[in-house]
Amino acid sequence: MMNLNLQVIGLQKNEKLWRYMDLSKFISLLEKNALWLARADTFRDRHEGRFPNEMRKIIEKYYEDSGKNDSGIVKDADDFQDYLIKNTFISCWHKNTKENMVMWEIYGRDSNSIAIQTSAGLISSNLICGIQGYSLILNSVDYRPLEEIPQTLRYEDLFFLKRPHFEFENEVRLCLDTYSKFSPIKNNPYGHYVDISCNSFIEKILVHPDSQNWFIDVVSSIVDKYQIKAPIEKGVYGNT
Repeated sequence: MMNLNLQVIGLQKNEKLWRYMDLSKFISLLEKNALWLARADTFRDRHEGRFPNEMRKIIEKYYEDSGKNDSGIVKDADDFQDYLIKNTFISCWHKNTKENMVMWEIYGRDSNSIAIQTSAGLISSNLICGIQGYSLILNSVDYRPLEEIPQTLRYEDLFFLKRPHFEFENEVRLCLDTYSKFSPIKNNPYGHYVDISCNSFIEKILVHPDSQNWFIDVVSSIVDKYQIKAPIEKGVYGNT
């Protein structure tokens, strides 16, 4: 494996990306000056990284024909899928020109939450990955049924696929793949921090539309402490 440079696929540099989070995750981002990429099997969606039907048949046949005498940790198609999932780490973003109330409701959770706005170009120019691996990709999610996916898909592309009923998320993913053909490992951490300059990549900070003045003051104090220059604004879709 090797140290990685970020590949940005199918996104314009000025494409606006949003991350909705609670206050504790925001503080962690600033304190670490790093993005948290969570291991794919820690997500609630059990379909993460699943093989499309035709691709699975090809992999199953491979292990039936040649994998029986394999002394490694990967024994069959299920094992290989598990291996890929435990070697893929993801940070999820929402692509939109402006804030989105559905995202507030699902990922902001309550009125004491925030959203940060950045762009594909700012993530690309400020991200520093010191982790060795196979690929580091920023790309939009493709929403298609598994039966429509071609059998020639690359392994890393599996994690940019989701079922069509998630299409409202308009998701972009930063995806780290630590796959290794020669030294496969499953006993990986639940995630990795990837360094990024918060003061350079955060363009704007929004507080929840229904947040109270005291919460805005708290966020302002935190931003001042970490010397973040991005402006703080209140969301516009609130009930007040």
